[in-house]
Amino acid sequence: MARVDKTSLLGNFRSNTRGTIAVMFGASAVPIAIAASVALDMANVSDVRSQLQAAADTAVLAAATRMAGNADDSDKEAIARTTFDANLSAQLLAELKSTPAIVVDFPSKTVSMTVEVTTGTVLTRLVTDEITLHVNASATVSKGTPICMMALHPTAEKSIHMQGTADLIADGCAVHVNSKHADKALYQNGTGTGSADSFCVHGGYEGTNFSPLPSHCYVEQDPIKEQFAADWATENIDGLPCTYSDLAQINTDATTTTPLAPGVYCGGLSIKKGIVQLEAGGLYVFRDGPLYIQANGTLKGENVAILFTGDDTTRLISQAGANIITSARTSGTFRGLAFAQDPNSVPASPNLIIGGGNIEINGIMYFPDQALKITGNGEVGTNAAQFAIIAYTIEIEGNGELRIKIGQNYATTGLPDLPEAQEVVYLNE
Repeated sequence: MARVDKTSLLGNFRSNTRGTIAVMFGASAVPIAIAASVALDMANVSDVRSQLQAAADTAVLAAATRMAGNADDSDKEAIARTTFDANLSAQLLAELKSTPAIVVDFPSKTVSMTVEVTTGTVLTRLVTDEITLHVNASATVSKGTPICMMALHPTAEKSIHMQGTADLIADGCAVHVNSKHADKALYQNGTGTGSADSFCVHGGYEGTNFSPLPSHCYVEQDPIKEQFAADWATENIDGLPCTYSDLAQINTDATTTTPLAPGVYCGGLSIKKGIVQLEAGGLYVFRDGPLYIQANGTLKGENVAILFTGDDTTRLISQAGANIITSARTSGTFRGLAFAQDPNSVPASPNLIIGGGNIEINGIMYFPDQALKITGNGEVGTNAAQFAIIAYTIEIEGNGELRIKIGQNYATTGLPDLPEAQEVVYLNE
């Protein structure tokens, strides 16, 4: 019998065992490597998703914030896109499968963004070549306080000018000044006071009798401009011939009512004494001359639009003791505008209301490129249910009281949408 070398067998066994262990370790290393790669990929994907979400959130917040201070819809998408790009790395921008989809919904005051990106370059490719991610972000502007007095001039000193002992009361609404004048865009001097839900001025202000004190804000776009131009074209105001020209002054006894038909009044109209009654629903255009209501005159009309256009004599003048009791249309063209002036018609002197009579105007006084001056004694606007002023500049002086008001439900009265103050921008869940 041959002799067995136990030492040789033991060595071979050990050698075989090492081989087996090596094979077993090699086989198990594949799933371990895959698992590690998956974990790394998921971590990278999570990081990419976080970066995308942060950039998208920042983008919609920026656009919504701009929406809160600017009714113009031309730049909101661009703001969102620019902000998104600025907050994302060049590497991730290159991975975008398409341009982010942006929706700006003005009725709901919401900006939404959807982003799709392929994260190929961050993966190890042991499991897959790419992963496509979708990220959504949405921001909304909460409802604020409607603005019931607004000065549109972009640079004027004393764009809203409060002088003397006259008081301004904005009842349940806000006052806004677009002027960027560094020191006196909003100005108050004297013992008169200004009270409102808020005073917001793009530039600086001077004066201490504000409650609350003014705060800085964005420029607000003219909320009436586009619709006014469309209505002007629809009614072909520039092409209408004169219905009446150079009418004689109306001068009756105080209680006599003179009906006034709708139409185009060229050369203006003067009401010295008596009551002039406008036709309900009527459109009245005063061209190349003022509508002049003197101390013993009264202008009355429900559901009417009163427009001014023409040369530099064309304006509204209300003397001390005059009465204006009118309401704006609640539907159709020039809805919500009680008195309004063509932007191309700029009078040499301001539109003028001198208190002392009964000034009850329901609707908006709209003088986009014209000055408005309110002065004298007595109260203006106290009995109006909804009364707002939008003008190029506004001057308030004397020792009376100007009261303007816009309720939260103002849209139900037929007024057009107005910009709002004190809005809050927030991300949607």
